[in-house]
Amino acid sequence: MNGDSSGSLDPKGPRAESIADTWWLMLGLGVAVFVLFAVLLAIGLFRHRREGEAPPSERRWIVGGGVVLPVLVLVVVFGATIAAMRTLAEDAPPGALVIEVTGNQWYFEVAYPDAGVTTVDELHLPVGRPVEFHLTSADVIHGFWVPELGGKMDMLPDGVNVLVLQADEPGEWGAPCAEFCGLEHARMQVHVVAESPEDFAAWIESQQ
Repeated sequence: MNGDSSGSLDPKGPRAESIADTWWLMLGLGVAVFVLFAVLLAIGLFRHRREGEAPPSERRWIVGGGVVLPVLVLVVVFGATIAAMRTLAEDAPPGALVIEVTGNQWYFEVAYPDAGVTTVDELHLPVGRPVEFHLTSADVIHGFWVPELGGKMDMLPDGVNVLVLQADEPGEWGAPCAEFCGLEHARMQVHVVAESPEDFAAWIESQQ
């Protein structure tokens, strides 16, 4: 398959960007905390320490580094995570394109109900327009996930899950099934094409 293979850390949509920002924040905080404690450990190892009770200055480091700092890091990560979850939970605005995706063993059936078009393992999106995905399964549990656009959701045989995504720039990506669904699971993926609204309209017309 031709196209990009950038992954979730090279976001192409607003929801993917919020997820990537949270990941980079967690990485930065983790590296900063690791470096800080590595430096303090090195100082402690090479510093002559007297036996007996730790002086007040060292007790302050223990309380600050072992209690206060982890709490601050967790609060920051928790806040960033909640903000990202709110972005993912947004309802589709008026005018969103509705696409129905059904997982099968082992392929994706993609339907555009307003246009009367159905494809297999091929998903086209207009750039800059929110898309409301209606996700379900015809047999077992599958998983829908376009890493570059963010969001991951199970496709269940007993209901319909809704996921809202948007592509901000053209591109082509592979979206593998994100839930083990049988022997051919590793080969199950949909080819995603994000294109200009004009090219999308032309593609819909060609399929009709």
